Amino acid sequence: MKWIIRIGIVTVGIPSLAIGLLVLARFRPGVGHVSSAIDVNRPAADVFRWISRPELMERWFGGISEITRVAPTDLTRVDERIGDHFRAVETDKDQTTRTDLDMTVTEFVPNERFGLQIEPLGDPATSFTEKAQYRLSEVGGTTHVEFETQTTFHGRLSRSFEPFITSASRTKFQHDLERLKVLVEAETATEIH
Repeated sequence: MKWIIRIGIVTVGIPSLAIGLLVLARFRPGVGHVSSAIDVNRPAADVFRWISRPELMERWFGGISEITRVAPTDLTRVDERIGDHFRAVETDKDQTTRTDLDMTVTEFVPNERFGLQIEPLGDPATSFTEKAQYRLSEVGGTTHVEFETQTTFHGRLSRSFEPFITSASRTKFQHDLERLKVLVEAETATEIH
């Protein structure tokens, strides 16, 4: 009789507890929110270039292998950068899963703020909307970079695994900022266009 109870606990009780905890985790404060910060020993203009130019973003934003402009705008007018539309290809660290992303510039204040809205194309079960913002403040030639993102998960699968996705995103975004810092600080004056 005891072995029946033990089998019941292992096959029904533990999975039920895990599912219950995942459901409850969806109601905690800060669901889908990630923030990170780093100081870069370069002027804000240098950092902003790396954050706002797709060809440079590809070099430091982990997992992005290509970013292509879909809706080009006249880049001679700064205010027209808002609404710029890009497609990006993101792959996992094993290079086995590809996700096509739709990216739209939502905020563009040179050397101060840059915002994006990101949505995946394809499988509705894993869909989400991510609103990301970079804020820069410079003091004495050092730029403090704050990154904040709020992700709303739409698909049942992505909502179910949100706690794990958010935790992994927190680590990934901090590594991205560290890579950004290394690249910007290593850039020489001749490389800046």
